[in-house]
Order: sequence, then C-alpha cells, then structure tokens
Amino acid sequence: MSRRNSSDALDRQNNKQRIRFYKAACLLTSLFLIGVLSLAQKPALPKTKTVSLKGRPLAGVDYLTGFLRGGLGDRYEVFVFGVDPSNRGSSIAPVKVMYRFFQSESALPDSFFDASKRYELEVVRAPDCDETVQSLSYQKNTDDTGKPLASTYILRPLTGTPQNVLKPDLMLPCYVLRPGRYKMLE
Repeated sequence: MSRRNSSDALDRQNNKQRIRFYKAACLLTSLFLIGVLSLAQKPALPKTKTVSLKGRPLAGVDYLTGFLRGGLGDRYEVFVFGVDPSNRGSSIAPVKVMYRFFQSESALPDSFFDASKRYELEVVRAPDCDETVQSLSYQKNTDDTGKPLASTYILRPLTGTPQNVLKPDLMLPCYVLRPGRYKMLE
C-alpha cells in the first residue's frame, strides 16, 4: 500500500509539473503571438515633415456650421493661402490650409484675413484633403429628411485678391496649420 501511495504521489507531482509547463508554454506562445500580431497590424507611421510657406491669405471659407469638426474635440478653420512665387515672373500659388485647433485654443483672429499682410506658415502637407477651388467653394445642403437642397457658395475672396488666381478647376494642395505656427512678416 505504501508503494502505491508513493506512486500516486509521484504521478500527482508529475501531473502538476506538466500542468505548470503547459501553462508556461501557453503563456509564452500567447505573448509571442500578441507581439507578432501587434507588429503586423501597426503600419509604420509616416514622418510628418514641416514646411515653411510664405505668402498672403487669399480667401476664407465660411462653412454654415462655423468650423469643420474633427475627432477628439478638434476643429478646423479653412482658408486659401497664396504662396509667394519661387522665381521672378511666376505667379502666386494658391494652396488650401486647414487651421487645426482644439476647443481650448483660439481660432484665427479676424485680423489674419487681410490680403495686404504677409505671413510665414509652418505647415504639414496633407494630400488626403487636396481639392479643387470649385469643390471648396460650395457646401452641400440637405433638409431634415436628408433630401439634397441647393448648395451654398462659401468661398470668401479677400479684398485685394487677384481675380484670376482662384480658377475653379485649379487643384489646391492641402496643408495643416497648428496654433502658434505662423507669424506676420510685414
């Protein structure tokens, strides 16, 4: 009987060791798979490169809802900025700028929207929001049932903006500007 008891005790001890080994192997396998899957699911984030644009505001965009709203409480104010020509004889290059700010931050002051003032903007290129002057100029409207209504013209060219620079079919490269990343030059 004593031999059988010691054999049963040895079997229980071996079973406990197998169970511990099995648990440890499962834990290590799970950690390994989690690590591999997390690497596979996270694409490398592109590095955002800040560029400097010098020029003048050309037009504001007066959305009917005030500001465009993004996620996490951020808001956007949109305007067209005329980048100074890179060489003599060429004309200004209009671009779309989305001024991104949070509710705790200030919108652009009204004094910013003056075509006689030159600014330097430190911006980040955002190709996913490029659009034509035509598409930027109109806001689509719907009634309470979702039925489409006539679009509203929302592009507001500033006094002093050359008329021929905002051609409807012109594609506007898009940039994102953050608070404190601009300064007046003149």
